[in-house]
Amino acid sequence: MVCGHPSAILKKMPFIVIILTLLSVAPAQKVTFSPASEVVVLQQAGDAPARNRERAARMKALFADSGCDAARLKEQPSGVSQNSEQPQAQLEAPNIICELPGESTRVILVGAHYESALSMESPADNWRTATLLPSLLESLRVRSRTHTIVFVAFADRGNEPAGAEFFAAHMSPAELGRVDAMVNLDSLGFSPTKVWTSHSDKELVHALVKAMYAIKLPGSQIDIDAAAGPSDSQPFATRNIPQITVHSLTQAHLHGELSREFRPDNFYDSYRLLCAYLAFLDKSLKPRTH
Repeated sequence: MVCGHPSAILKKMPFIVIILTLLSVAPAQKVTFSPASEVVVLQQAGDAPARNRERAARMKALFADSGCDAARLKEQPSGVSQNSEQPQAQLEAPNIICELPGESTRVILVGAHYESALSMESPADNWRTATLLPSLLESLRVRSRTHTIVFVAFADRGNEPAGAEFFAAHMSPAELGRVDAMVNLDSLGFSPTKVWTSHSDKELVHALVKAMYAIKLPGSQIDIDAAAGPSDSQPFATRNIPQITVHSLTQAHLHGELSREFRPDNFYDSYRLLCAYLAFLDKSLKPRTH
């Protein structure tokens, strides 16, 4: 791990702007983003705090270091999960939310859960994946955006998407109506990028394939219905919001034939692909019909 605070390192990195031309039936669209360097992305992903409250504080600091305006960075206080088998159980830590304003009030949600995995019943620790949220903010904020992009680090609990359900349940009908897509990130860095196709909106999957071709990075379809359990995208799917889950698990991972060994190159490739994907969605997504 390199030394120094992420914000200090960012200032030393060369400023790189990537412009991609994505071809489709419509006229070619150019998308622009400025990815953080690999050393910064990997540094932010390292040394996960043990306690969820500490993770929440670190996540909030990472958002601030990546340029999230203080007025648009907030905690959503812990509350009772409506789907919990223990109705009185409180979420241990808050959802951390950063809003990147756009030219319109139409919204793209980008989420990942950050809680620690402390038992066999818990999913694989998703801290590294959640730290991509501030890095994605960093890549997109340097250019004006059409959509407002809302990044949410969910405080889930065990095998239950409690933080995501709490967030979705507390959106007003008007707020839900403004969301055009929800992009869910889970278990990245174990292999090249995968998409849970059977659990994702077809148009969002098609857009991801376009981004793969444009940026020349690998990706494939691996459905994880049998092994994944509830997903953070599910609370939004049940509210008729188009959603997609991007991950990196292979069939060998799912069947226990291969250990989940972190692969930094795959992790950074997924980050760059997601930068391109979100920039493309911002340009191409049409307002959702109701």
